[in-house]
Formats: sequence, structure tokens, C-alpha cells
Amino acid sequence: MQETTQASQRIVARIAGFTLLLLMISGFVGMFIFDRHLIVAGNATTTAHNIFANERGFRSGRVCEIVMLNCDVVLSLALYALLKPVNSTLALLGSLWRIANAVLLAVGVASSLVGLDLLSNPHYSSLLSRDQLHSLTLVFFDLHNRLSLLGLMFFCLGAGIHSWLLYRSHYIPRVISGLYLFASIEMQLCCLIFLVFPGTRAILDPAFLVPDFFAELSAALWLAFKGVKLPAQNGAMTSLQPG
Repeated sequence: MQETTQASQRIVARIAGFTLLLLMISGFVGMFIFDRHLIVAGNATTTAHNIFANERGFRSGRVCEIVMLNCDVVLSLALYALLKPVNSTLALLGSLWRIANAVLLAVGVASSLVGLDLLSNPHYSSLLSRDQLHSLTLVFFDLHNRLSLLGLMFFCLGAGIHSWLLYRSHYIPRVISGLYLFASIEMQLCCLIFLVFPGTRAILDPAFLVPDFFAELSAALWLAFKGVKLPAQNGAMTSLQPG
């Protein structure tokens, strides 16, 4: 039974690591390659022009988000399976919060696609003036932005719990799980600041994501290529190497 459990956790550790790597890659590509400078806050006309001129890039950014949110669902389940022996209730709560992030992100993607349809579908242009159309489009893009921020707050809650369980379990080096926990708390505090003082986001974004980038990259590489250490039957710790 012990050997079966360890084999299972070796598999889910590898799944978690590679899924987290894919999540990070899709998020980076979507944010810094396809979406960079397309949406200008408070300027509906410029935003509409940017997106209309880069429609394929904008749609590709949404595809990256879809990949990212699906990765988060898989990662949530893998981390639950991995951390269930440590504390099943907290592991489940963390996974539910991460899945809530994926749901909100999916609604945000749908909202942004509706905004794009407002710009590209001739049916809407026959019903509304250009200024009205651009303003309404910006509303949908702003909704996507707000949902992404709210989703990030749920993500931070889930990541905070999972990183705490990783810290307690000694599955991975504590310097990595500790950095992951710190990054989750730091991002959550920044999100709260953004809600109360919206102007600070222009100053701190995307710099506030830097600690999380290094924490997630370290955790992903360790889980994917080094594996985790689990208690052996004799009470010692055994390294579960993927492969």
C-alpha cells in the first residue's frame, strides 16, 4: 500500500511540475507578447484601434489564457493528490480556490471575446454609433481585467495554502516552498491595494509578479525533474524521482 501511494505521488508530482511550467509559459506569452499595450485604460478609441489592428494577436492571447486556466485545473487536482496525505481539508480548499480562479478567468475570456465581437461584427455597428460601440467595448475589456484581478486573489489563496503544505511536508526544499508562500502573500496584498488604490496598479504591475515568477519556476522545475521526498515505511525520507 505504501509503495502504491508513493508511486502515485511520484506521478502527480511530475504532472504538477510540467503543468505549472506550461501554465507559466502560456501566461508569459499571452501577457507580454500578444496583449502588450493593446488595451489603454480610459481610452476607448485607442483601445479599439489597437485591437482591431491586431485581432489575430488578441485572439491568440485569449487562447493562451484558455491554456493557462485549463492548466490550473489540472494543477489543482495534482496538488490535491500530492498534498492530501499532509492535510486533506486544506489541500482540497487550496484546490477549490485555484479552480475558482480558473472559472473567473474563463468568464473574463468570454467577456473580452464579446468586446472583440462588438468591434468586428457589422451587426453591432448598425445599431450603435462608433463612440458608443467603442465605449461599450471598453466596458467588456475592463470586466475582463477586473475578473482577472479577482481570479488572481483566489489563486493567491490557493497557492498560499498549497505552498504552506509543501513547506510543512518537506516534499521540496523549504527555501522553495517558503519563497512560494511569501510570493502568494505578497501578491494577495498587492491585489488588495489595487482594489483600494487603483492608481497603484500602473506603478506596481507587472513588477509585483516577479517573486511569484521565481517561486513558481523553482517549484515547477523541482517537481518536474527532482521529484518529492515522502516518508518511507521505516520513517526515513525517500526521494521520489520522476522517470
